[in-house]
Amino acid sequence: MRLSSITKANLSSIGKEGQEALLRSCIGVAGLGGVGGIAFQLLLRAGAGKMKISDCGFFEQSNANRQALWSIKNDGRSKVEAAMEFARGTNPGCKIEAFGKITKKNAGEFARGCDAIVDATDSLASRLAVFSGCEKQKVPYIFASARGSRGMLTVFLGKDFRKEVAAAFPARRGLPCDHALGPVANAIGCLAAQQAMNLVLGKPAILFPDILLLDAFSSRHFRMLKF
Repeated sequence: MRLSSITKANLSSIGKEGQEALLRSCIGVAGLGGVGGIAFQLLLRAGAGKMKISDCGFFEQSNANRQALWSIKNDGRSKVEAAMEFARGTNPGCKIEAFGKITKKNAGEFARGCDAIVDATDSLASRLAVFSGCEKQKVPYIFASARGSRGMLTVFLGKDFRKEVAAAFPARRGLPCDHALGPVANAIGCLAAQQAMNLVLGKPAILFPDILLLDAFSSRHFRMLKF
C-alpha cells in the first residue's frame, strides 16, 4: 500500500504501520455541519482510505460562523456535494460513499464496513437512527455535539446510547448540533476525528461513561465527567 504525500507528515506520530491502518480504514461521518464538517476534513487530511458521509441539508449564510465547508461559493449548495468536491481537491485517493438522511432503514448499510462513526447530527431521532446502524454492525459510535458555548464528546462501545444518554437528556432532545460558537463546534469536531483515529489505531479513546465536556465560558474549559 503506497503512502501519498498527504499521509507522510503523520509518520513521525503514528509510524508507517499506523498510517497503513488509516489507509485501510473506513470511517463514517454523519452530519457535515460545524462539528461533522471539520471532523470530515481532518480525517481526509489524516489519510483515511475510505469515508462514508451523510447529510441531507444545504448550506446557508447562518452556517458561516462554524461550518468549515461553508463558503460564499457553496452557499445554497448540498453539503454532501460540497464535501465530495473538497475531498477531490484534498485527498483524491480517499474513496467517498455519500448518503442523504440516515434512517433506521439505511443505517445498517451506512455503518457496514466502518471502523468508527462520528455522529454529529442535529436531532435525537437522527442520532437514534445512526446508533441503530452502529449497534447492528457492531461499530464504535462517537457522540459529538456542540450547542452555544458548550460541547460534549464520548464513544459508545458496547453501551446502549438509547438507555444511557437519551434518557439522561430528555429536555435537551439529544443535544442538537446547532447554533454553536465556531471554536466550540470545531474543537469538538477535531476531538471527534481524533477519537476515530484512536479507534483505528488501537489507541485509548474516551469511552462512555466517561464524557468530555467543553465549556468555553468556564474557567475550566475542559472537564472529564462520568455518568
